[in-house]
Order: sequence, then C-alpha cells, then structure tokens
Amino acid sequence: MGKSFGEFLRSLRVSRGLTLRQVQERVRVSNAYLSQIERGERGIPHLRILKKLADAYGISVTELVEASDRQADGMSVNGTTPEPDVAFVSKGYEHLSEENRRILSTFLQFLLQEQERIEKSDD
Repeated sequence: MGKSFGEFLRSLRVSRGLTLRQVQERVRVSNAYLSQIERGERGIPHLRILKKLADAYGISVTELVEASDRQADGMSVNGTTPEPDVAFVSKGYEHLSEENRRILSTFLQFLLQEQERIEKSDD
C-alpha cells in the first residue's frame, strides 16, 4: 500500500534534511500541527498551507495538491503512478495536448493488440 499524505510530507521533509521546527519557521504553522499531519492525526491542510509547504519543500503546488487529492481518493501518495482506473485516465486525458492525446491513443491501440495476441497464443 502507498504512503499516506502525512507520510509523504514527512518523507519530503526528511529527504531535504529539515526539522519540524525549520518547516514551522518557513510555513508559519506550529510544529505540533505539522507533526500531527505527518502522523495522520490531522486531515489535509487548507490550500493556503499546502502552498507554503510546497515552497518549503521545493516542489510544485500541483505536485503537493495532487498528492493530497490521491490521498483523499484513497490512492497511493508515494509519488508513483497509482493503479489506473477509468476515472484516473479520463481525468488525465483532459489535461493532455492534442499531440499527447494522439500518442496515448496510439499506445492504447498497441496495448490492446498485444493483449489480443497474448490471449490468442494462450488458446
């Protein structure tokens, strides 16, 4: 199972060599509150705090918000692609350029042909 949002935040902090007090100074929220988030005792913070955390950890707000969205949806937050489902693929598709949509379509056609070939060889 993937990391919770709190574990994800903690891994960001530790990987950057920061203490809770250092993050507290950068984000301007108590280290007790940050610790509670990391331990999963508090929910996902307000967007205003997420923006400050993203700055503190040197990542994009988008990456942090997507991690919080995945956690809220019960998906993995470990930075890897969650198990795809129709909703996930559809949501991602909406944000692709026309060129990338074409590439994705071609790739899906290839995967379907490969699956069909495998199923025929199993018979």
